[in-house]
Order: sequence, then structure tokens, then C-alpha cells
Amino acid sequence: MGSIKKLASQTLTYGLSTMIGRFINFLLVPLYTSCYEPHEYGIVTDIYALVAFVSVVLVYGMETAFFNFTRNAKYSLKTVYGTGFNTLLSSTLIFLVLGTVFYKQLAVPLGYASSEIYHPEYVLYFIWILGLDALSTLPFALLRQQEKPIRFSVIRLAGIGINVILNLYFLLWAPKLVSDGLSAPFYSESIGLGYIFICNLISSSVTLLLLLPGTLDYGIKADKGLRKDMLRYSWPLIFIGLAGIANETFDRAILKHLGTKEDNLYELGVYGAFYKLSMVMSLFIQAFRFAAEPFFFNQFKEQNAKVLYARIMDYFVMVCCGIYMITLLFVKEISGLLIRNTSYFEHPDGLNIVPVLLLANLFLGVYYSISVWYRLTDNTKKGSVLSIIAALLTILLNVIFIPVFGFIASAWITLLVYFLLALANYIWGQKHYPVPYNLFKLALIITSTILLTYLAEHSWNGSVSHNYMVNFACLLIYGTILYFIDRKMTTGKKYDRS
Repeated sequence: MGSIKKLASQTLTYGLSTMIGRFINFLLVPLYTSCYEPHEYGIVTDIYALVAFVSVVLVYGMETAFFNFTRNAKYSLKTVYGTGFNTLLSSTLIFLVLGTVFYKQLAVPLGYASSEIYHPEYVLYFIWILGLDALSTLPFALLRQQEKPIRFSVIRLAGIGINVILNLYFLLWAPKLVSDGLSAPFYSESIGLGYIFICNLISSSVTLLLLLPGTLDYGIKADKGLRKDMLRYSWPLIFIGLAGIANETFDRAILKHLGTKEDNLYELGVYGAFYKLSMVMSLFIQAFRFAAEPFFFNQFKEQNAKVLYARIMDYFVMVCCGIYMITLLFVKEISGLLIRNTSYFEHPDGLNIVPVLLLANLFLGVYYSISVWYRLTDNTKKGSVLSIIAALLTILLNVIFIPVFGFIASAWITLLVYFLLALANYIWGQKHYPVPYNLFKLALIITSTILLTYLAEHSWNGSVSHNYMVNFACLLIYGTILYFIDRKMTTGKKYDRS
């Protein structure tokens, strides 16, 4: 139990910083949706979806390789870190030089050649954002490996805070100063939407600068033999990462080309805005991953490791289901706070995708937890096979169904693929690294959550007080159900709790 408490404590620390950081970022959604119409916000959604693919290639699994090789007694932590950072630094510098020279040529196939709303400089901004973020990966991983969640969180929050302050200045305060006939330093009205990306670039730069002082002592000297081993381990993770990004963002990357409406940027803007509501679940999942990845590697050789992993899965699903229920019970209040422009709510499918995507993110979290089998057993190649199949399925289904049903199809496809990916990883993982997950218990928790939320929604009437009473009653019932399920169906009750 001590190990679980330690993981929970670190997850909470990462989670608080992630949730606070994302909440601060969420405050930008009302700003963006009030400053820009859906078709303009669609550009922001489109670019962030596209660059997600590039970020995976730039890091090429070196973060996970770092965690894996730090448990190898043959190499010191300094050697592993120096080799990993040296490798990333070399590849990133090549990317930055080539990207800076040829960004205008890259903008053409991406659809961002100069026009009224598309600008090639957007591509240049993100080349540098991607490069700086790639260089921050290993320093952040080092803080996680050393179990320094507070320093990790402070630096992340500092970067996010700078991004938000700059956004407020360039999108809100500076335009007001100009409209009042006053001077606004560093502001040019012609840049417009580009300020969103410039603020991100400055934030990424400051984050890297804050990370470097604590990691320079480890140096950047590379061990050639270790570099080969790390690359051999990490290269299949590129395909896993690309497959994951395809599952997560392909729908947004392709929607503007295959949508069912005349203004597909409007569709993309609405989808991107309401997709943000489902990201409440991903806050916890991301925090869990930050704490769990080094934790799982460190616990691998412990006698009760597999039972511990199963127990962690129980708690993980319980928390995710709680997030699912709370978000949907108060979805109208939350959506009204985040999306301030009523034109987004005019789309009939906007709110309908939220429960589907929340459930999809729940199964994504389950997959991340189950996929520990190929990371711990050095079976990254086998893990990549399942991820690639899932990505191909995502691409195929989106291409077929988006032209027919629009983005509502993308939401359901996301749910289907994440569920199948979690199931396939469980089946294959049990052959290589069997963990005693209590599937019946997990299914019972998830089913109870969905049914309770459904019943609550269909018990609402026009009275606000009545609706809140129903919501809190369902939360109380959910907590009671969890208590009895966990007491009666706990995996590994007799494992060592030291």
C-alpha cells in the first residue's frame, strides 16, 4: 500500500500542476472563441493537430528509452541522460536549420501558402516551438526519474503562465489600448491570429531556459554503444507515438478536407472547441502517466509488482469514471464558461460528442496503463504493431464516415478504436507479462457510471435546484457503489503492503 500511496501522491502533485495549468489554458478558450469566429479557431485546431505528428518523430521515443536504461546497472544516470540529450540535440538542430530555410516550401503542401487567412509564417513559428519542446523532453524526464514533481510542476506552470499573460496582452489588452488611441508596445494589428503561436513560442523558450540549469551537471557527452542500444529500443516507439497521435488527432487534421458542410473550418472550429471539454479526463491521464511511467519501471523487479499494477488499474478506473460523471452532470455549466460565443452552440452535434469523447479518453487511459507490458519486457516492436493497426483503422473509418456523418462520426470512431486498442493490448500483454486485472470489476464500475449518468440526465426538468439535487444524489450513489464493489472484489488483498 505504501507504493500505491507514493504513486498517488506523485500523481496528485503532477495532477494539480497539470490541472491548474490546463485550467489556466482553458481560460484561453473563452478568449479565443470570443475573439475569433469558428472558422478562424478552426485554423488553430488544424495546426495543433498537424504538429502533434511531427513532435512524436522529433522525440522518437527517447524519453521512454531514458527511463528504461536508467534501471540498467551497467550505465550511470549521467551517462544515460547525456547520451539521450546529445542524440536529441543533434537531430533537433538539423530539424531547426532545415525548417527555417525551407518553411515557405513546407507551407505549400500543408495548405498554408500565403492567403487571406493562411500564412506561411505560422509554419515557421511551429518549427521552432516543436524544436524547443523536443529539447525540453529529456530535462523534464530527468525530473520525473529523480521524483521531483514539485520542480517539474513549477517549471511547467511558469511556462503556461507566461503563455496566458502574453495571450491576454496581445489578444485583449493591446487591441483595447489601440482602440483607445494609446500605444501598445510590441503589438501590430496585422499579425492577428499569429499572436496565439508567437505566445506559445515565447513560452516554450522560457520553459527550456528554466530547465537547463538543473540538468547541465549531467552534461551532453554520449556513449556510442549506449546510443545504439537506446535507438534500437526507441525507434519502434515512433510508430506507437504516431499511431497514438493518428488516433487522437487525425480526425481534426482531415476534417477540413472531408467535412459535410460548405464551411469545414466552421465544423473544425466547433469540433475543436467541444473537444476541449473532453480533455478534462486527459488532465488526470496525463498526470498519471507522468508519475506512473518511472514508477512502473522502478517497481518491475519487486515481488508483488503485477498485483500492484492490477490494484493501480482499479483506482485509476474509479477516478476516471468519477471525472466522467462529474463532467457530464455539469456539462452545461462547464461548456457555458469555456465557450462564450453562442455560434458554437448552434451546431446540433457540438455537445453530443462530449460523453463519447470522455468515454474514449477513459479507454485511452486504460490502454496506457495496460501497455506497460511491452515497455517493461522490451517488446516495443510488438507494441508498435497493435498501435499501427489501430491508427490504420482510425484513418480508414474517418475517411469513410466523415463525409457521411461529419465530426460526430469521428467521436464514435475514437471511442471504438481506443476500446479495441485497450482490449487487444490486454490479450497480447497477458501472454508476455500476465497481470491479474479484475476485468469484471472494471466493467462493473464503468457500466454503473454510464447508467447512473444516463439516468441523471433523463431525470432532469426545468428546475435548477431539482437538477442539482439529482446530480449530487447520483454522485452519492456512485461513491456507495464503488465502496461495496471495491470491498468485495479487490484484487490481491493479501499482497505485501510494506
